[in-house]
Parts: sequence; structure tokens; C-alpha cells
Amino acid sequence: MVTNCGQFSSPVLVLLAFLFLHGAPSRAADDTIADGQALYGGQSLVSKRGKFELGFFQPDNSSQRGYVGIRYNQISARDIVWVANREAPITDLESSQLSIARDGNMVLLDHRNSPIWSTNVTSIASSAVPTVGVILDTGNLVLAAASNTCAVLWQSFDHFSDTWLPGGKLGRKRLTGKVDRLVAWRGYNDPSPSMFSLELDPRGTSQYLLNWNGSEQYWTSGNWSTAGHIFTGVPEMTAADPSHGFPYAFGYVDAGNESYFAYHVEGDAVVAHFRMDVAGQVKFLMWVEGAGNGEWQQFWSEPKAQCDVYALCGPSGVCAENALPSCSCPRGFRPRRPLEWAQGDHTSGCARDAGLRCGGARDVNGGEDRFYTMDNVRLPSDARSAVAASAGDCERACIGSCSCTAYSYNGSCSVWHGDLINLRDTSGMGAATVGSTISIRLAASEFSSAGDRSRKLVVGLAVVGFVAAATIIALISIAVIRGRSRRARRVVEGPWWRSRTATCNSRPRTSRTSSAPAPSARCSKARCRWPTAAQLQGRSP
Repeated sequence: MVTNCGQFSSPVLVLLAFLFLHGAPSRAADDTIADGQALYGGQSLVSKRGKFELGFFQPDNSSQRGYVGIRYNQISARDIVWVANREAPITDLESSQLSIARDGNMVLLDHRNSPIWSTNVTSIASSAVPTVGVILDTGNLVLAAASNTCAVLWQSFDHFSDTWLPGGKLGRKRLTGKVDRLVAWRGYNDPSPSMFSLELDPRGTSQYLLNWNGSEQYWTSGNWSTAGHIFTGVPEMTAADPSHGFPYAFGYVDAGNESYFAYHVEGDAVVAHFRMDVAGQVKFLMWVEGAGNGEWQQFWSEPKAQCDVYALCGPSGVCAENALPSCSCPRGFRPRRPLEWAQGDHTSGCARDAGLRCGGARDVNGGEDRFYTMDNVRLPSDARSAVAASAGDCERACIGSCSCTAYSYNGSCSVWHGDLINLRDTSGMGAATVGSTISIRLAASEFSSAGDRSRKLVVGLAVVGFVAAATIIALISIAVIRGRSRRARRVVEGPWWRSRTATCNSRPRTSRTSSAPAPSARCSKARCRWPTAAQLQGRSP
């Protein structure tokens, strides 16, 4: 299995294995766990030249989910490349341990000393040969004989997680039929297996397949071409010829008991891997050091279009190629599991806000199911044909079936029953892309609520406008009245001859010698006091 290995340079580790066989567990040292030793939470092993680290980790710093895994040790990204207990996280890292069990297997024990994960090699116990666990500079964790690490009994390279490191063989065993799979994480902080995987065709061909749920194939590499030294569906592999100066080499092997593809990189300075991404694409990434901390650069990915990944957005989800995130829910739906969506896993899809009515039944407000039309879409998978001469006939064919959830009419009638899978928004893909139209069945409340909201908005705006207008008119009226009052006070209280306008109905005509007439009946005695004859004689207007 491991080709570049040799015996331990010193027999000391072999001796330690026997000395600690029945002793208390001690701290695992360097790159090796020997019998009688243990690796506890907070501790780690580092490969001989420091390239990889084996230890405990928590992907989201949650004390409720802990794992044992392998990560890069010499680059700032520190990405996890392999996880032992993907489906069985531990809850207490400090009290858990990775050690060599009495039967010779490497085992992960939780805080109750219950086994969570094991290498589970059945042939070790009968041999009674001491074993060790070693993390290699290739990123491969091996369980081997303590006296000779070339005698590999188990290796992580035969049990991929989501990352395919150089030197690993992703293939198929002829006799057993075992197929290696690269399985994506469920979320960016959740290493449990998702629906997306990469594998060599179990039917015996030389093509690699991307599958959803192990059943739906959504990409193929094409068969291996010996003459071209490429997979027929990946023509860009030609540019990777080592003679062109690229720092990696690859090849397909079909001999003996196994078939597999393998690749290698030249020199320790090159850090690269294939990864089955959370979003269902397989990618080839290479680490590039920069002025800052460096970054992963993507050299290749398939499928090229993100929305070509089968069921990426789950049941009733909508995928948009040029959007971030790619997945959203249509009108009348919401994310089924919001926390998973927040972690990048959209495969749970969307759930209805309101349930449908069957057979023309009405809701409590007397409403019936109706259809919401989406333009510029790629139609979902699993369409069925229905007899219809018009769009109206197609709609009636759908509304008449309890399980029908959508229809589309384009000269012929297509209907969908149950969840909509692979619904795609093509509106942002340019004028060259011609989309279709789909009408999605929604509860009546989705429309009445929208209508009520619109009516309330119109009424609200009208009320606000009326109140604003009334307020402005009132303020203007008050300003005018106050202005007139101020002018009236200035006329009445000042000398009358300084104004040509009397504040009473009329000013009586008088001469300097006549006596002052009585004030007009409409004048206020308190405010309209006509000047007396004496006052008139002594002053001129």
C-alpha cells in the first residue's frame, strides 16, 4: 500500500510498545501513537517534516461537536483534509482520546470510554503483533506493525473524506466491488457526509461520475483515453503534461485487482488537492503564497455551471447562476432548515408558507388555490405531459389534481407533481439564453394577503396625504389670521391719521368745528374710540 517507507530508524519505539502494553496511557509523541499511549483533546501529532497535523478540532468552535481529523500544518489556511468520525461527533474533547486498543486497532473513545470510531481491522487480534498509528508527510494516517511501518494494515487513503490528496488512489476493487468515494461536507462547518460524491463508475467503465444521493448522475469525465492520456470529457487535462513545466503528473491504472486514477506533485513546495465542494462541484485547488497569507487558486472545476449540480437548492428551491448565494426560495416558500442554509447547505430546499387545497376546496376566507407565474426559468426535472389545447386547459388539468404543483404551457402542456427539483432562474444569463415560463400553484392566502397589503398601503398613503394636506391648510389659515390680527392692532392702537383704513365699518365725515359723533354701532367701544373735537382742532391729519 505505502511504497516509500522503511523500518523505523531505531528499535526504541518497538521497545516502548511492549513496556507500555499494560501501563497507564501517556502523551503521544511526535508523529506516532504506540500501544499504551493516547492522544487527548488539545493534543496533536505532526508528520515528520511538519506538513500535516493529526488532532482534535471543532469546525464551528462548538463544544457539542468535536472530531479527530488531519489538517495542513505549514500553510495559513489549515484546511481539514480528512475526518475520522464524520457521522459520530464527540461532545467532550478534553475527556476523549485516540489510542491503540487491546486488539491492535486505532480507536477513538469518548468521555465514557465508549468507542466512537475504529480502524476495525479484524485480522490484527489473531497476529498479536504490536501496532502503531503514524501520520505521514503525504497526509496519510496509517496503522502499521510497530516493527515495520511498511506493513500497513489500514490507511486513511483508502477511506476518503471530501479531499483527495496527491498519492491517493480513488478507484475500484475488482474482486470485492468496493468503490472509493469522495463525499462532500454537508455544510462549511459540518463535516458529516452530504448528498454529493465523486466515484469511479461502479459498472466497470473508466469514467468518473458526480452523483447526487448515489443515484442521480449529473456529470461524467468520459472514459480514459490511453492515446490522449486524458479523460475524454476533460480536454483541458492536455495542458497538464509535465513536459510543459507543470509541477504535477497523473495517470490511470487498470491492472490486477484494481482500477484507479492517481496524481503526484513535484517537490514539497507545491500544495494541491482535489476537493468535493459543499456545493456539489469537484475542484482542483493549488495553494499560492502571496504578500499576505496566501490563498487557494482554483485551476479546474466540474460541472462548470454551479446550477448544473443536481438538486443543489433542494425541493422547490431556485438556483441562479450569477447570484450569491446561488439558491433562493420562490414566492410562497421559505427555507426548510434556515441554519443549514446559513452554512451553505441548501439541499433541504424550501417549504410552503401555506398548504394547498385539494379538489377545488376553499380556505376559510373562501379562496381557492391559484398560480404564480415565473418567467425566464429552466424547467424542473421530472415533467409529465398532459392533454391540453390551450394554457387555460393546462391550468385546469393541474388544478384538478391534488398532487399537481405547477404547470407550463408552450404549445404543449407539462405538469409537475410533488416537489420541484432543479428549477433554475435564467434571467441573469444574458439575452442569448431563452428561458421558459412556469406557473407554480400557491394557496389563496398568498394572493389575498398580498392584495390586503396593497390595499392597506393605498389606504394608508391616502390617509397620510389627507392629514398632511389638512395640516398645511390649517397652518396657513392660522398664519393669515394672526397676520390680520397684528395689522388690526397696529391700526387701532396707533394714531388714526397714519392709516388710510379704518378698522370699523366706516369713518364718519367731520369738520374741525363739529362735535365728535358717536361711534358707529358696529364699532367696539373698547377698541374704536373716535377722536374728540378738541383733539381734531389741535391736530391736522
